[in-house]
Amino acid sequence: MSLFIQTFLALALAFASFYQTPAHSNEDPFVSAHAVALDGVIPNGKILTKSTQGWVIKNEIKEQLMYSIGQLNGLNGGSPDMNRLQIEVGTSTLHSSGLNEYTYSAKLFVAWPEERAVPNTYTLKLPTQGSWLGLNNFFKAFGSDENSGKKCLAWEAHDVSYNMFWYYYRPAKQACPLRTMQGIDPLVATTTTIYLSKSTKNTTGKSPEYGKVWEDGKLVITSIFGMADEDATSEWDAGVSAYKDTVNTILRTFGVPFYSNIQLSNNQFVNAFNNREIHLKFNTFKGEIDIALYLIKGIRVAPSSFRSRYNDRTLTSDFISYSGHSGLGANIRALAQMGEFAKGQYQIFLVNGCDTFSYVDDALRNAHKQVNPGYGKDKYVDVITNAMPSYFHMNNRSNMAVINALFQGDKTYKQILSGFDKKQRAVVTGEEDNLWPKDFY
Repeated sequence: MSLFIQTFLALALAFASFYQTPAHSNEDPFVSAHAVALDGVIPNGKILTKSTQGWVIKNEIKEQLMYSIGQLNGLNGGSPDMNRLQIEVGTSTLHSSGLNEYTYSAKLFVAWPEERAVPNTYTLKLPTQGSWLGLNNFFKAFGSDENSGKKCLAWEAHDVSYNMFWYYYRPAKQACPLRTMQGIDPLVATTTTIYLSKSTKNTTGKSPEYGKVWEDGKLVITSIFGMADEDATSEWDAGVSAYKDTVNTILRTFGVPFYSNIQLSNNQFVNAFNNREIHLKFNTFKGEIDIALYLIKGIRVAPSSFRSRYNDRTLTSDFISYSGHSGLGANIRALAQMGEFAKGQYQIFLVNGCDTFSYVDDALRNAHKQVNPGYGKDKYVDVITNAMPSYFHMNNRSNMAVINALFQGDKTYKQILSGFDKKQRAVVTGEEDNLWPKDFY
């Protein structure tokens, strides 16, 4: 049998397997101004493991494929959605090392830089093993500052440990030995081919549900800003600066508020550290704008008093944003567990941290579906995330791009996201069922 036919059959079997497997969701489409959604299929993945337990093997495969995040980030715009990762474990054989070699097929949903041609296939350079020992050996060989001299690390990487190497992993760097794979120990690193195609999940012409946002005659906004340094004491901290800049941009945009819980000097906000919770209300020709902004150290260390106020706001907010560290996903998971939601309240979430496209799970969507039975989990919520790192100086711009659009009510999501910094590769998911300018139902 020719190699071409073998490859074709393997790919066909992989697609057939995923067709029979319930998908992550029949919703979750995708729109971006700077990225395109791809379906990625790995028909012939392999992993070495000591285990024979299915759940352990799947977890180790996921750990292995986490390194696709760093590698695709290195393309200046790519990132997989790990929440939609689908894995089918195949057969096993005894490897010469004494470990079990399992085959697997996998499907990834990938954000790809819009300006970059989409190849039919792409070679992923991955750890051969997904166990702690295998990943630690991979880190020592290619991620340790001492051993590798940062040859396979992103330029901004520092204090990298084995459990975060996947984020800073850059095998395409000229100096990285994984670039050519020559002389690489096959027990430490391997390659696998992912087949790429443009996804049918891409949407066009979709907008926020502007009519639903303004149906009560007002726009309610809740914005959280995390500090760059949790122990910051200076307003030079990048997170504090983003908070302060956003407040002042709001004041310049909407004028003098008819209500403010803080003292303003010439309609300017000055002292961020003494005013970590700001509540402003404006009268406009469209109706009232009610904005609450919070400066916190971080989501995981936020006090219960903040969580209580946040939960109260989420019941009535039209737009909710978090701008701060992702914590390699830990802050994003913590955020998703917060909030209380009301039946019939349509909301837009901006989860504005590094690589949040890879981290956001279904918690927010499921919470909205629970209070809106009979509707899909995306009917009452749209989620904006980033397929690439987002830096603090970008936070004012991205928040205001959404706020201005919701006030004006005349932009599509693609037009809104074009106002974000391109480096973020911001995307929207859950907009496929939006009907504007038709009535919401």
